[in-house]
Amino acid sequence: MDALPLQSSDSLAAKAAEHIAAQILAGELQPGERLNIRDLVAKTGIGSTPLREGLSRLIARGLVKVIDQRGFRVADMSPADLMDIIRTRLPLEMEALRLSIEHGDDQWEAGVVATLHRLVNYMSWAPEDAREAATGFDAVHKAFHMALISACGSPRMLAFLDVLYDQGFRYRHLMLKNRKPREHLQRVQRIDEHRILAEYSIKRDAARACEILRHHLMTFADDVFPPGAAR
Repeated sequence: MDALPLQSSDSLAAKAAEHIAAQILAGELQPGERLNIRDLVAKTGIGSTPLREGLSRLIARGLVKVIDQRGFRVADMSPADLMDIIRTRLPLEMEALRLSIEHGDDQWEAGVVATLHRLVNYMSWAPEDAREAATGFDAVHKAFHMALISACGSPRMLAFLDVLYDQGFRYRHLMLKNRKPREHLQRVQRIDEHRILAEYSIKRDAARACEILRHHLMTFADDVFPPGAAR
């Protein structure tokens, strides 16, 4: 009987973390913005104690920072931070991809094909580049990348890469903020890059697949903060 309130509190904390994380990833909460507990309680209907616990969980995910000992704010964004994310993510994701290519079975291949299909469909019908900042795009894009590495055999790699993906996704909004929608040809090229990455992975060509992955992530960094542009 004593465990029920604890489970309820834990569930509320998880709900709070999920709600606030979604707002941060969608760009509704801005980098550096102070997170007022009273305002969040009013908006979510969740008590201050589970809200604080939820925010503490987001600190571990790199989405929230502590201020004034008990206060919270949305984590800042910068070119240096993005490159730190990519430098950390790239070798880890390439190794996870290499291991998945080595150990992946028919079920892994089917997962890659299915998530690619959903991603291609989404990017094909999306009429504006800003769609890439939507939660829907985040879900299908993340599912594809996680499917590629799902057979790596390392729960820690998968958990860490899940966190790094979310940290990097925040920068998509910054990339799109002052840019016109991409031309159709550029959209096609982006879709093709995902198709080629899946193709070489299923062909078990780890070297080529990892090189495409490297290009994919580094191109994203250049799109967010173009070389030579004011930062």
